[in-house]
Amino acid sequence: MKDLRAIYPALPTPMDASGRVDYGRLAELVDYELAQGAEGLYVGGSTAEAFLLTEEERMLVAETVLKRAGDRVPVIVHTGAGGTDAAVRLSRHAAERGAAAVSSVPPIYFKYTTEEIIGYYLSLVEASGLPLVVYNIPAFTGVNMASGPVRELFKHPQVAAVKHTNTNMYELERLLAANPGLVALNGYDEAFLSGLSMGAEGMIGSTVNFMARKFIALRAAFREGRNAEALRLQREANEIIETMVEVGVFNAVKYAVALRGIDCGS
Repeated sequence: MKDLRAIYPALPTPMDASGRVDYGRLAELVDYELAQGAEGLYVGGSTAEAFLLTEEERMLVAETVLKRAGDRVPVIVHTGAGGTDAAVRLSRHAAERGAAAVSSVPPIYFKYTTEEIIGYYLSLVEASGLPLVVYNIPAFTGVNMASGPVRELFKHPQVAAVKHTNTNMYELERLLAANPGLVALNGYDEAFLSGLSMGAEGMIGSTVNFMARKFIALRAAFREGRNAEALRLQREANEIIETMVEVGVFNAVKYAVALRGIDCGS
């Protein structure tokens, strides 16, 4: 099992003028991210507009990134889908192509029981044989994986990490206290310092795509007890993020990456 404690950009999906995935630009984006110091890559998540892509496109995106990244950094592939069958196919594909782990939001839209949610995740674990990163983003899914009886899932030995995209850091600390071996990856870039203070050991974020060095420096300052510097770096990031929110974070990420020479389209 690869060490998942890292700082990951949540990669956007480059599109050409016709709205088709631009796999060549995606390969260039991988090179750019690794050159700026990204410690891992997160593929097919919210920033990637995954739920707007076909299953075939999602597989080709994962293949492109895994092939380009090789063994240089861990690659986590988000395989969540509207139904278990599709998520299982995506998870098997990720495992066959060399992903370090699979990740998924909980099943969405319909109201599922705790047993059904846990069963969904265990299907992905069994299908892939890989470590699982639970993607907790209740603002989008309506399901909080860090609270209530659904937390029983984290006792499974293949559930290796949680992507905590929530500002409730008390719940993150309690989840980690109950599961000492769990790796916490912060999901809201604007609260990375808060996440670190409650036990996060890395992050998966949209703005890491063009601010990886800043977040790596922030983590180093926190770990070395340079708290004022860590807060200064978080505030610098938040000034940028606050501006991005005005136009839509995912739009702004593509624009920012384009300014660095990788045109990801609209």
